[in-house]
Amino acid sequence: MKFQLTFSFQKIKGSYKDFFFPLYPVVFLAPFYFLFYFLVWQGLETARLKRLIHEKNTEKEELVRKNDELKIGIVSYTSAERIEALYRKTYQYLPISLGNRIITIELPREPNLKDTIH
Repeated sequence: MKFQLTFSFQKIKGSYKDFFFPLYPVVFLAPFYFLFYFLVWQGLETARLKRLIHEKNTEKEELVRKNDELKIGIVSYTSAERIEALYRKTYQYLPISLGNRIITIELPREPNLKDTIH
C-alpha cells in the first residue's frame, strides 16, 4: 500500500480566502478587544489593590491602638503605687518596713548611637 500526498498550492489559494474570510472582522476588532480588556482589567486591579491597602491600613491602625492600650496596661500594672497598694491590701495595711519599700529611680536617657559614631 503506497501512500501518496499530493499537495497543490492552487487549491489552497482559493480555499484560503474562503476559510479565513469570516475571520476578517476579528482581525480588525482584536486591538479594540485587547484595549478594552486591559483597560477594564487595569481598573479592576486598581480597585482591588486600593481596597486591600485600605483594609491593611485599618488593620494597622487597630493594631497600633491595641499596642498602645497594652503599653498603658503594662505601665499601670507595674507602677510603684499599685504594687504598694496591693502589698498593703495583702498584708492588711501593715506598715511598710524600709526593706520592703519600692523606690523608683529615673535614669537619664541613653545617648543616640548615631550622634556618637562619626
